[in-house]
Amino acid sequence: MRLVLCCWLAALGWQMLHAQPVSYDGYQVWRITVEKPSQIAALEQLVRDIWLIQGRTVDVCASPEEQEALRKAGYTGKVLIPDVGALIRQQQTEFVPQDGGLFTRYLTLDEIYTAMQQLAVQHPPLVQLLLIGRSVENRPIYALRLTKDPRRARVYPSRPQVVINAMQHAREWITPPVALYFAYRLVAEYYTNARIRNYLDRLEIYVVPVVNPDGYVYTHTTNRLWRKNRRYLGVVNGRHAYGVDLNRNWGLNWGGPGSSGNPLSETYQGPAPFSEPETYFLSRWMLSLPALRAHVDLHSYSQLILLPWGYTTQQPPFYAVFERVGLAMQQRIAAVHGMHYAVGSAAVMLYLASGNMMDWVFGVRGAPSFTYELRDRGQYGFLLPPDQILPTCEEVYPALLELLEWTLQRDWRE
Repeated sequence: MRLVLCCWLAALGWQMLHAQPVSYDGYQVWRITVEKPSQIAALEQLVRDIWLIQGRTVDVCASPEEQEALRKAGYTGKVLIPDVGALIRQQQTEFVPQDGGLFTRYLTLDEIYTAMQQLAVQHPPLVQLLLIGRSVENRPIYALRLTKDPRRARVYPSRPQVVINAMQHAREWITPPVALYFAYRLVAEYYTNARIRNYLDRLEIYVVPVVNPDGYVYTHTTNRLWRKNRRYLGVVNGRHAYGVDLNRNWGLNWGGPGSSGNPLSETYQGPAPFSEPETYFLSRWMLSLPALRAHVDLHSYSQLILLPWGYTTQQPPFYAVFERVGLAMQQRIAAVHGMHYAVGSAAVMLYLASGNMMDWVFGVRGAPSFTYELRDRGQYGFLLPPDQILPTCEEVYPALLELLEWTLQRDWRE
């Protein structure tokens, strides 16, 4: 009995220690320009956390020790964030809204779910809240179903379906408010805007603001820059390993270039396709939609509208159509606040990424799928200040409306 108690206390002590907030004091974000692709692989050996790879540009979040290793290896770069820990603490003081609005600060998971529930309760003729799955730690994953008379049918086969989802990667805090804003504004404009009324009368629009609830909670409580889900993977190289990159766990070309079989990697693909409940439940639910016609996966950062494929630089079928729609959405974004979002295939614009959601939706479901990389271009990266939440929501909204308009066309291939 004493041995069991000692083991339990030791485990509890380790968990309490593990739960201590991660400090990023002294960490810096550098933007490094490489001369050849082999240097990127070298950087990945020197720095654990690569924030962005875009062509010859690599953004890294480096500890003081990693900064010294970079200097010794001959790397220099522009310092984008001189003290990551200080910026995180500064932004923590900005979480209290000044006007009580939903889009003036970053909400907790409970607050996001409360906002979703309130929208459904207040607007039953247009909104239904659906439980579509659960996470590794058994948190619910909710979707908002927006359409006229949503409770009269499980789905309307004659109404094309559109899915907008966010927060596969836990540290990309700007993505849930953009998804939630889209839903709130559609409902707010339904009775006064004939265009919006036409969309909700003729389409089924699904919004999933948080695909990775466990990771999102962990970024609020323990590690602001956590990326993956919270699957416990055991002890690897003497370290307790956690987390699968959900956007490398999808079934099309799983395990290919741009994903990792190393559980300690930020792009760990998991032990098998759809090994994670988050991707499993979301994919099964999307397979149940009989008329899925369009999809957007929201990410950050770098201000891009990405097209398939991610696993190869070869162009997908109907690439010209993808590009035309992407450029139309680009124009809608720029017209709001003047922000430029570049358009192109994911593997060309960023890097190879096998097992991603966008490729699976297009390759398996045949539905045109896009990935948005939201603000900014690196000044703050994943630590986008709260005062940029609402402007980002505002500029993306008309781009998503453009996608709805396109979805209503008789044949999207034309």
